[in-house]
Amino acid sequence: MLQEFKNFNVEASEIEELVALSAFGKMLRGEFEAQKVQVPEYVSDNLNSISREIDARMADRREARKREIKSTLEGLKSREEKRESLEKELAELQA
Repeated sequence: MLQEFKNFNVEASEIEELVALSAFGKMLRGEFEAQKVQVPEYVSDNLNSISREIDARMADRREARKREIKSTLEGLKSREEKRESLEKELAELQA
């Protein structure tokens, strides 16, 4: 697991792998600290990279879900609601 943590490829990893590597890295950092051994720089660097990648992927998933919900809601609108929405948008564009 240590070699995988040291040499991970953030783009090639699945979110589950990133979470597992994050957990391992935090455990590793904690053990270095518990043993009063200086934490290698790669540990913090990799944990930061992993955390940023997890955050970015989760933000992408949330945005995709928002688009999906908006699309579904749009499909549920009646013909009159769609017409009103388009008229409102047209008025805003003309202003």
